[in-house]
Amino acid sequence: MRTRRDYSCEIMGIIVLTVLSALSHFWYILIAICVVTGLTVAVLLISRIFLRVGKGLLTHVLFPAPRRGRDPEVNVSVDIARRTRPSLPVA
Repeated sequence: MRTRRDYSCEIMGIIVLTVLSALSHFWYILIAICVVTGLTVAVLLISRIFLRVGKGLLTHVLFPAPRRGRDPEVNVSVDIARRTRPSLPVA
């Protein structure tokens, strides 16, 4: 009596190996996506910092703050001259 060979175990083995291989590759792809996303965010944050610093430097170059005199007495006298002086009563 001849029996037919059953290939169900081999077929299930191939299916299991295919599913496990697909899951393994899925995790590699997911990790790669996370790494690319993290690098993109880091580049965007660094470029934003550089843009703010550049904007601040450009503002200081194009619109410099007015310079005051070198002597502190000159600064005080200029500040006093700008203030309104109270009127003195005439006796």
